[in-house]
Amino acid sequence: MRRRALLGTAAAAVALATSDAAGPAAAAARKDRAPIRYLGMFRQEDPTAIAASVKNLYGVTPAGVMWFDSWASGRAFPSDEARMLWRRGIMPHYTWEPWNTALGPNDPGQIHLTDVIDGTWDNYIRARAEEFAAVRLPILVRWGHEFNGNWYPWGIANNNADPSLYVRAYRHVHDLVTGAGARNVQWVWAYNNGSSPDAPYNDPAGAYPGDRYVDWVGIDGYNWGFGPSWDPAGDHWTSFDATFATAYAKARAVAPNRPVMIGEFASTEDGGDKARWLEDMDAKLSSGAYPDLKLLTYFDVTKEEPWSPTSSPAALAAFTSWTRRRYMKGRGHELARVAGDYACSRVSPATTKVHPV
Repeated sequence: MRRRALLGTAAAAVALATSDAAGPAAAAARKDRAPIRYLGMFRQEDPTAIAASVKNLYGVTPAGVMWFDSWASGRAFPSDEARMLWRRGIMPHYTWEPWNTALGPNDPGQIHLTDVIDGTWDNYIRARAEEFAAVRLPILVRWGHEFNGNWYPWGIANNNADPSLYVRAYRHVHDLVTGAGARNVQWVWAYNNGSSPDAPYNDPAGAYPGDRYVDWVGIDGYNWGFGPSWDPAGDHWTSFDATFATAYAKARAVAPNRPVMIGEFASTEDGGDKARWLEDMDAKLSSGAYPDLKLLTYFDVTKEEPWSPTSSPAALAAFTSWTRRRYMKGRGHELARVAGDYACSRVSPATTKVHPV
C-alpha cells in the first residue's frame, strides 16, 4: 500500500498541523547566508525530561528530541510524551532498533533481518504502528540505523553481506506500519559516516530502499579524537568536514530529492580542542555549506567518550553560542514540514506525493 497522499491533500494536512510554525525563524534565517537548520538532542532520559534538561542546561528548546527503543524491550510507545513534546513545539524522533539488547549481534537468539522479512515480528510491528497512528501528530522514525556498521544485528555485515536483505526488511516494516494507518510517520533512512567493513557490498547506496520509502536521509558520525574506546593506537581527530563531507555527498547522490539530517553527532575532548571543533562547525554551517542539511541531533551523553557539551567550560560556551545562532532557530512544527517541502519542490508535480501529517 502506498503511504503517500496526493500533493494537495498532504500539503493541506501539514498546513493545519503546523499553522503557527512558519515565519519568524525562516525570516531570521534569510538575513544570514545559512539556510535555516534545526537542533535535535538526545540524552539518556525520558523524552519530555530531555526537553526540560536541554532548556535548563543550554537555554534553548530543541526542534527535535530523540530517544531509542529496542524491539525486545517490551515498552509501549510513549504516546502521551510524544503529544506533550509537540505541544511544546518539539518534533518526536524515535530510533526504532530491531534487536534484543541483552544478546550479542550474532547470538543465535538475536533478531536478524530474515526474522523481519519472514513475518516473525509482524504482530509487534502492527501493534506499534497503531500506537504511532493514535498519536495523530508527526513522528520521525529512524529504523535500523547505521546498517553499514558491524555492531548491530541488522547490519549488512551480519546478514550474509547482502544489502538486499536490509532493503526487503526496511520495506516490509514500512509497508506494515503504513498499512496499519500510521501515515503520520516520517521515515528516516540512516547510515554511518564510514562503513565497517569498508567493502563494496557495504556501500550504503546499495541498501537504499527507494524514495517511496524514505522521507529523510540520515547520517551518524563522531569525532573520536585520540580516545581509547575503539582504537587505542589511532589518531582520529577529525573536523566536522572530515567527519561528514563525504557522507553528505553520498546522500545527495543517492537521494537528491530528500532532506538530510545528522541523526547522531558529537566530539570528544581527547586529542584536540573540542570548543574549536564546535566553532569551526558553526562557521561552516553559517557560511551556507551543506545546504540540504536541515536537522542536527547532538548526542549529549558521556559514553565511550565525553561527548556531552558540558565536558568543559569552553565546549559548553561554544555549543551554547552555536545553538543560539539565528540560523539554528528552526522550531519543531517547521521541522515537520521540511520533508513535504522537498517532495513538493524537487519532483514533477504530476508525480509528486508527500507524506501527510
